[in-house]
Amino acid sequence: MSQSRRPSPRGALLALAALVVGSLLVLGNPLTTAPAVAAALLAVHHHRGGATTGPRPSLRAEHGSILVEVMVGTMLLAMTTAAVLDGLDGAQKVGRQNKDRSTGATLVQQDLERMRAMPPSVLANLDQTRSVAVANVTYTVTSRTELVRDSSGLVSCTSEDEEAEYFKLTSTVSSPASTDEPVTGSSLLTPPPGIFGDDTGTAAVKITDRDGLPLTGVTVDLEGSSFLTATTNAAGCAIFAFIDAGEWTAEVDGGLITWSGEAPARSEVTVAAGKTSLTQIELDEPASLRASFVAPNGSPALWEEISVSNAKLPNGLRIFPDTTPATSTDATNLFPFHDGYGVYAGSCEANNPAVWDSDYFATSGFGFADLDPGDVLEPVTVQVPLLHVTAKRSNDTAFDRVRVYVQQIDDEDFDCEEVIYDSFEINGTYTSYTFDIPVPFGNYEVCAAVRASSNWRRKFTGTSGMPANRDFTEPPLEQSVTMNVPTSGSSGQCDP
Repeated sequence: MSQSRRPSPRGALLALAALVVGSLLVLGNPLTTAPAVAAALLAVHHHRGGATTGPRPSLRAEHGSILVEVMVGTMLLAMTTAAVLDGLDGAQKVGRQNKDRSTGATLVQQDLERMRAMPPSVLANLDQTRSVAVANVTYTVTSRTELVRDSSGLVSCTSEDEEAEYFKLTSTVSSPASTDEPVTGSSLLTPPPGIFGDDTGTAAVKITDRDGLPLTGVTVDLEGSSFLTATTNAAGCAIFAFIDAGEWTAEVDGGLITWSGEAPARSEVTVAAGKTSLTQIELDEPASLRASFVAPNGSPALWEEISVSNAKLPNGLRIFPDTTPATSTDATNLFPFHDGYGVYAGSCEANNPAVWDSDYFATSGFGFADLDPGDVLEPVTVQVPLLHVTAKRSNDTAFDRVRVYVQQIDDEDFDCEEVIYDSFEINGTYTSYTFDIPVPFGNYEVCAAVRASSNWRRKFTGTSGMPANRDFTEPPLEQSVTMNVPTSGSSGQCDP
């Protein structure tokens, strides 16, 4: 019976050495793994399977020893070659980086010379980025200028009693083929003689958002004795240097609006001779809201216009009319003030519920809109009081025509005489007729007129024998009034 051959200790060591060599080659650096590989292979070479002395090994054993030596030499040669190639690759990489930086430095010098040749009107507002191809490599060249004076350094977004005296030119070149920092160079340029005239000055137009933070990259047009354009820098400032003293108009578009919703935004700029004059404009993205009208009982109400109020608005409010009554009305191009808007029905100051209750918008749950930049049709619910007017003859006899109107009462505090509602003539045969009339907050006079036997008779609230004028400045916000029109006395229609 044949017996299986047991692996020799030398064979096991050879397998172990091969495993060590493979692992080191996969995981290690050739320069650091070479000694370990050699040691592993030589360990196999010197192993004799027992005592270190004894009879001379057989020729067959010598063949195995030679094989190990050849493997050691081959591995050492491969690792040395790899190390040399790695060094050459590193040298090439350093060479490429040096070439990129050298090319970048050359492009910086060329760009600075290019800027020196530009007219001062262009240099005063230069912020330019362009691509330049050199030997199939595209470099990004950024050119910027800043205005400098001897006494205080850079011209900033402040009013100063002097103008700039120099241009600081800065050029920055970067390459996608290099991971190094971009190459940057700068120099000062003295404007040509005669540009510092006695009748020139500098305009600094600073653009900020609602938080007072600078808006960069915004285009500002300046129109006066000429037309100029500049882009705001990191400080939100567009500098117009060495321009004629006098009145100019700054215009800013870019989808931004003023407090009053103006777009493009415009602001008057006065340039003083020999000085830097600052004009600051607060702009932001517009927002909008949708006001839905509800009666005191929560059901939808019909109305046609709203006012949005904020103390920073001209006259404190903006009016958004609609052509026909609807259950909602939109207000657009609203500046997103941090303290929001009070929204109410009507266009008179007396219609503002906060006039009668200063905490109304904070506590009622109606009419307050907190807008962020870019909000679109933010929903807000607007409460509309409701007046029920019943017109009838004092003797309860029939009539064939009826008309009712409701008018705001003018007083010394508010100039409000608007007719809120006019039914015009309604034909038919009635003994009473009731009108359900939504009205804004405020005080109102009601007139009711009926016709019988071709004779019109009318009566007003607040007059003898009639109910008092209606007050909707506090609850109850739903009220009823019955107008018993006399069969004699005041004749004629209710005609505002």
